[in-house]
Amino acid sequence: MSRSPRGIIPLFLVLPFLGAFHPQIATAQADPPLTLEEAARLATVDQPLLTEREAKIEAEDHQAVAAAQLPDPQLSGGLKELPIDTAEAFSTQRDNFTEFTVGLSQEFPRAEKRRLRGARKRLDADADRAALDNERRIVRRDAALAWLDVYEAEQGLKLAKRLADEAALQAQALEKDYGNGKASQADWLAAKVDAGLAADRSHDWVHHVLHMRAGLTRWIGDAAERPIADALPTSGDLTYLPSLLAGADHHPVISNLDRKIEASATEVALARQSYKPDYSVEVYYAYRREFADFVGIEFKVDLPTFTRDRQDQGLAAAYADARASEDRRRDLLRELHAQINQDYVDRLHYEERVGEFDTSIIPDAQRRITSARSAYAAGRGSFDSVLLARRALIEIELQRLALSVESARAQVRLDYWSAAHTPAGEAP
Repeated sequence: MSRSPRGIIPLFLVLPFLGAFHPQIATAQADPPLTLEEAARLATVDQPLLTEREAKIEAEDHQAVAAAQLPDPQLSGGLKELPIDTAEAFSTQRDNFTEFTVGLSQEFPRAEKRRLRGARKRLDADADRAALDNERRIVRRDAALAWLDVYEAEQGLKLAKRLADEAALQAQALEKDYGNGKASQADWLAAKVDAGLAADRSHDWVHHVLHMRAGLTRWIGDAAERPIADALPTSGDLTYLPSLLAGADHHPVISNLDRKIEASATEVALARQSYKPDYSVEVYYAYRREFADFVGIEFKVDLPTFTRDRQDQGLAAAYADARASEDRRRDLLRELHAQINQDYVDRLHYEERVGEFDTSIIPDAQRRITSARSAYAAGRGSFDSVLLARRALIEIELQRLALSVESARAQVRLDYWSAAHTPAGEAP
């Protein structure tokens, strides 16, 4: 008679873990369990995605100060009125017009133009601050979703191992019945194949665990090797949908666009300023070797004469950009409302299905096991019926696990939209 596949399961389950985690096994098991909230928090600590944005904001703050200042003065020097075609050619001493000059000039853009340039840069920094708030939420959301992936994989692995054990027990029972002439060879072989498939399913869950943990390292590094908490976080009361939709108006994604709309208005104001001339002033000193020295002052003023192809075009472009920003905001707000509605519907749907499993389906499956055991004890049923009932319960628990994780995922996505779930100390 063939050997039972029961002994295969531990080999499938242990080897991949040893290969992947051998150097860290003792350390990882000694660490406290990693919760979803802690994973989300750790993801925002020393996160390059966030520190990059912070550095950009700092740079824009400095640029805003610089943009509002006067241009640097310019120092000039040279030689003027040098003769080239007379007896005094190339002489700097015999022609009373030849002079060495040194001058200092300063451009004076209009004060309002300088103020608007500084304000434009400050709005860029404010837009990036809103983007930073949004990226912080995204990092928390994606780290929480990665944690849920690991949680589902590990809980699925536990249930798959139980299922494989039940399948192996059923194959052993049918093997015994086949030896006693109580079961057909076809039934016994079918049970063996089913047990092998259950063992393979466990092996696939092991791969899934390792794959999901590798994904979690993207957000929290080596902390992803810690054991995962055995329970999902409690979701609490579901936020009222209208309040979520109203909160979308103040979401960082929208705040970022609001700053860009303000920046577009500033660009319009700057385009209007281009119609007004700037001026510059230069003072100079001229030295002549054998003659009197000179000093002078020179004024220059811009002449915005051909405005149709320059200033008018710039102003029209600024207006078009402003309209584009406003239309983008309207479209994005519509998109956010649609996503919030979808996440809200998902959360309700999966929560209701989990409730059905907890109140009806799982209790019925447990009563089926009790009934099968009673029938077997009274001699009116087979042990195979008991095993089938137990396997059915595990399959149901796997379905319930998938639904509960989907409900948690929907809640994580809703938390991304809700300022009420932003931890203290972080931007709403």
